[in-house]
Amino acid sequence: MGINAGVWLVGANGMLGQQLAAGLVGENLPFFASDREVDICDPRALADFARNKRIGWIVNCAAYTAVDRAEDEPDAAMAVNAGGVENLASLAARLRAKLIHFSSDYVFAGDRPEPYREDDAPRPLSRYGVSKWQGERRLAAAGGRYFLFRISWLYGVHGANFVHTMLRVFAEKEKARVVDDQFGSPTYAALLAANIARLVAVDSERFGVYHYCDAGVISWFDFAVAVQELALQAGLLDRAIPIEAIPTSQFPTRAARPLRAVLATDKVRRELDFQVRPWRANLEDFFREKARRGGPEEPPGAPA
Repeated sequence: MGINAGVWLVGANGMLGQQLAAGLVGENLPFFASDREVDICDPRALADFARNKRIGWIVNCAAYTAVDRAEDEPDAAMAVNAGGVENLASLAARLRAKLIHFSSDYVFAGDRPEPYREDDAPRPLSRYGVSKWQGERRLAAAGGRYFLFRISWLYGVHGANFVHTMLRVFAEKEKARVVDDQFGSPTYAALLAANIARLVAVDSERFGVYHYCDAGVISWFDFAVAVQELALQAGLLDRAIPIEAIPTSQFPTRAARPLRAVLATDKVRRELDFQVRPWRANLEDFFREKARRGGPEEPPGAPA
């Protein structure tokens, strides 16, 4: 990274933002942090924050993530996931800073057996997916230097996510029902953050679009079964409850989900030397990380 230049971590209080803050500290990288107090939808607020700061990298962890609510709030989703990204990308280009942005497997339809590669054409099924895809397009159009990472099924010790939801269900309910015909790969936020921090530390210039997730393909049902098993082993649950596998048709949601949006990760391993570990090994690490932090409670806050 350039001499005396720092990293601007946007969305620092979210699930991935908090993990990235720890990763940057671990790499001894100086950084500035902002969250909702600096609205990415407001170009002037962004410019004001950046003023008089020497910024070499911008890492954007801010996002509108309410997939179902986006069906009723498409303008809000588009404002953050497309307009906000455009604002950051334009500012990064003016600052000559490198930008890291995160997109989603939801830009794909998920209607084919093969893993999606970086040059496959997006075809989102939901308004959330459209907003993320439009963010990708505006990022590319800004003409700056950027890394775009599409990720899937993100979870971690901070904030709301599938693993924390299932832990709450297992503790409070007598039975759980989880879909078994939607397939993908989880992404453990801690390892993703460690990879990103190393990328910044070496001041990489291998810009472009990359897919990143844990290794292995599972259903949400498979994921839930493993969460309960490992939570019992970790002492976070005192009993097991039945988990019923159901089709998506029995669990209708406001937004359509891709049934099989598996991401191919060979490019990110080859070009950026990212570590990609099996999903179950990462889930075991999650429970070890949670044990170190103490307590089974779901942390407050929304996913980012």
